[in-house]
Amino acid sequence: MAELALDQPVSSLTVGDLLELFRRVMREEQRQKCYVDEEGYLVFASEEAYAAYLEQQGGKLPSEVKAYWVNEYGGKCCYSDWEPTPEKRKELDEIRRGIAQGRVRDFDEVVRKLGLGAT
Repeated sequence: MAELALDQPVSSLTVGDLLELFRRVMREEQRQKCYVDEEGYLVFASEEAYAAYLEQQGGKLPSEVKAYWVNEYGGKCCYSDWEPTPEKRKELDEIRRGIAQGRVRDFDEVVRKLGLGAT
């Protein structure tokens, strides 16, 4: 199909031209959604697309699926296989409740407690 001019009337296009234009747009959309990198991993443009793909993988763990997404900073991201134990889940829930109630620690206090202060 010849390149279409932006000022070309739509009425001058054939059904074949419209079909090819539609196919080209669909290919471009799919290319932006996902591609295969040089190591054979599927690379998704968004976490949502990655998560949707994982849902279709029949219960496989994220480490069993060769896929990741690229975040807004260009970093490769994927989900972890780690599942919190019931004890850890309870601890995390308590921490989240505390944060919601405004019980937070000062950043400088955390730095001191972890021994990360300036030396």
